[in-house]
Amino acid sequence: MASAYVSNITIDQGATFSASFKLDDAGTSIPINLTQFRGVSQLRKHSGAKFGLGFDVSILKPKSGEIIISLTAAQTSILKEGRYVYDVILINKTDGKVYRAVEGMALVNPGVTDVQSGIIPPSTPPVTVGQHPPENPIEGNLWWNTLEGRMYIYYTDKDSSQWVQTNPSSKDNERSD
Repeated sequence: MASAYVSNITIDQGATFSASFKLDDAGTSIPINLTQFRGVSQLRKHSGAKFGLGFDVSILKPKSGEIIISLTAAQTSILKEGRYVYDVILINKTDGKVYRAVEGMALVNPGVTDVQSGIIPPSTPPVTVGQHPPENPIEGNLWWNTLEGRMYIYYTDKDSSQWVQTNPSSKDNERSD
């Protein structure tokens, strides 16, 4: 095999990913027969990174030179957004020779929806605006009281839950006798 085929890929965080590559002879465009090969592939933050995430590598049609790499939604959900590098290595089953078949950059796009719950996880606590606090609050919810012009956070301690003012002023602490 000649030098590696370069292909940049995009992976959506939290979604199932797959990419297919068709390997052929650069001079003749004849598919490379992969019958005697098995594949391994990894994604890493950089080539020297200690840890990587392994792709599932399938060679479903070996005579057509097609390789498919894939990740499950659970695997992509643990990836942090950003740039990575990856490659696909082919190992000859008969003589053990190793070839880098595909390499490139991978861009991981951030996900928004939590697939497990179907709830969009907020990047900041939700804020309710109004005269009255929201019903059924959970710890960390924020409420802007339009009558008082004050922000409250729903706080839970060992034995109770309550709305606590987030920005008390010195006047809030003064006592009148």
